[in-house]
Amino acid sequence: QKKHQIVSGIFTGLEDALNRVEFDSILICAPHDFHETLAIRSFENGKHVLLEKPMAHNLNSAFKILQSSKSSGKVFMIAENSQYWPEVNCIHEHLQKKAIGEIITARASFRQNTSSDIFDSYNLLPGDELEKAWRFDKKSSGGGITLDGGAHWIRPMRIWCGDVSKTTAKFGYPHPAMEGESLSQAILEFDHQVTGIFEGILTELTSFSPEAPFRITGTLGELVMGVGGFGVTLFNQDFPEGKKILEDQGYISSFLHQFDDFYQCVKTPGRQPAASAEFSLGEMKTAFAMERSDREGKWIDID
Repeated sequence: QKKHQIVSGIFTGLEDALNRVEFDSILICAPHDFHETLAIRSFENGKHVLLEKPMAHNLNSAFKILQSSKSSGKVFMIAENSQYWPEVNCIHEHLQKKAIGEIITARASFRQNTSSDIFDSYNLLPGDELEKAWRFDKKSSGGGITLDGGAHWIRPMRIWCGDVSKTTAKFGYPHPAMEGESLSQAILEFDHQVTGIFEGILTELTSFSPEAPFRITGTLGELVMGVGGFGVTLFNQDFPEGKKILEDQGYISSFLHQFDDFYQCVKTPGRQPAASAEFSLGEMKTAFAMERSDREGKWIDID
């Protein structure tokens, strides 16, 4: 059995790590405009890559990364952890069982303030010479909250309702530091002729009231994710007052399942991730279509 060496150290960049340490896989958590360079260089050096969402800050970069991954033959997975969110998968299973009949509509609501961000991802790093955190910089991030955090709310809707075929959206800018949109409101039309509502908002200090992050309405009832993303409750003819069908697991638990899937794919030749890297283009295309809809004031088809 192969022994694994645990390396503790700080490297000045990817090239420094490649020159000093032997490793077979890499997790890239960097500003979005660095993704193309870091991912392609990793593939060129024969590394398996787990790349944080979105794949890149624009679609051209994403296509280049995909081409490099295919040429390398290595495992390539996008770290969209909502694919592994237990509550999301519970809802999907019950939709497949027609627990609420046929889907009529779905609603996703993503609300956050930067003063209480648990990941501390909107602050400058020690020694950083930038004027503000990269997530506030549209050139670096590629957009606003829709492309970034909003992806975690768009992916579940795609799992449940199918790919987004068209959208109309309106953006706003309530966060004073963010160049991209910090308010995103959209109607989404899915391939199966289901419509949904997406709302994302990022402010500096707002104290938000408790709200279900997801609600799916069908011909016979509703499936509702609990406040904070914990637990799932089913409402239908058998349970008109609601029955909790999944105890609290939560958003954070999805990371463990995500990392395990990547590890199993690296360890097991031929095994594929729960969702392909190409599938993650759907969130990017939706976000950019919403941006265009806001700019042009009309419905935008998504290829």
